[in-house]
Amino acid sequence: MAEERHYVHGTLLKEKSTTSADLATVYNHYKEFLENTKDLSILDDAGVKDLVSAFNDYRLAVLEPIESRKNSGQENIRSSMLEEFFCHLFIDVIKDSLEEVPDNLFLGKANSFVDLTFSPSSFKEIFLEPNPYFHSKDQDFVLGVSLGVTIQAEEKSYSQEIIIPVVAIECKTYIERNMLDSCSGTASRIKSAMPYCIYIVASEYMKLKDELPELSDINEIYILCKASNSDRLKNRKDGLNPHKIDEDLIIDLFNKIKGHLNSIWWQPSRALETGKIINRP
Repeated sequence: MAEERHYVHGTLLKEKSTTSADLATVYNHYKEFLENTKDLSILDDAGVKDLVSAFNDYRLAVLEPIESRKNSGQENIRSSMLEEFFCHLFIDVIKDSLEEVPDNLFLGKANSFVDLTFSPSSFKEIFLEPNPYFHSKDQDFVLGVSLGVTIQAEEKSYSQEIIIPVVAIECKTYIERNMLDSCSGTASRIKSAMPYCIYIVASEYMKLKDELPELSDINEIYILCKASNSDRLKNRKDGLNPHKIDEDLIIDLFNKIKGHLNSIWWQPSRALETGKIINRP
């Protein structure tokens, strides 16, 4: 059996499969997915296609029993599928981009750092008790770094571990107006702290009309099944198979992130060579 590197989806399944017969079956399919993908080298389009094919097979086998469960929306089992998929998608290209994988690499679900504020009780107290607060925002998938930050006041220090995202992906079953507004606000907050972060919304289905996401700080919104949410519901009602994740869209997303990881983000000394100073994604 493949090495069981449980990310969020696998961890949930492992915990719940001990008390649920239907999830025990789902967990067996999950382990088959790990087995089928353990030898893949996901560094190019061909590797991505193989992973997407295996994920679509797994998704087809488990969506119906997962979605049929009472309170399935609160269990986060379905929503965590896509979150973990991106861990498998990027782990090889991360290793290929670095001479040695550092201990403070972060990959998976996280609370990303977005801001730092101070709220001392008075002018006198700011020297002794500046009362710092690190603001973070929950993200479905983060590829980034874990950093330790220390603030030293006159007599007291404050230490906090923060996650700085290089890539942040919000994973949705479907995207609609309220979700878009929330993602747009999050993208702006993250990029105020880390301008070189790529922020992507990866939604399986679409429930948008005439909104204007291009005016936001979101880098891209992918509709991975190239279908509407009403199409999804109709398929379920008619007993048809769910729409597949489109491999070409995943390839496009993969190459966007791969290029970002292998590019120089800030090198003003080369501005006259490239003709670009900021070079922000």
